[in-house]
Amino acid sequence: MTMLIENTLQLLESSCAPEAMAVLDLDPSELKETASILEDYGIPFSRSIKLMALIALLALARKRHEDVSFSDEQLTRKILDGDYFQSLYVQLAMQFDEMGLVRYLAPRLKKYYISQAMGKLSAEPLHDSLQAYLQAEQAAARKEQAI
Repeated sequence: MTMLIENTLQLLESSCAPEAMAVLDLDPSELKETASILEDYGIPFSRSIKLMALIALLALARKRHEDVSFSDEQLTRKILDGDYFQSLYVQLAMQFDEMGLVRYLAPRLKKYYISQAMGKLSAEPLHDSLQAYLQAEQAAARKEQAI
């Protein structure tokens, strides 16, 4: 699990543009939960790194977009960083051929951001969303094999 997290962090560090000056201050507990789910589903190591990186970018985007207000001196920085991480998520998902994840999470993310805009911060943990995606993916694979 530690190696998976380390490789994910290296991938993210190499993917972030230095000129964006966005700080990768990830929550280790979120990464551990995600790593555990990926291991439970038997996802190959190379794909696990990519999926964990995508979930981490979404977590960073959420973190930056939380608690923004017009009186915040860091408002512009938070919005730019959050938007940067969100766009990097889509860019890397395309590069990693993980657009199925993007399509699956899109309505959940939209719901989250609408709730946030309305002042309600009730979000499904990202690792739960990933687990639901992996369940759906495996169910579709079993169905396809049965045919």
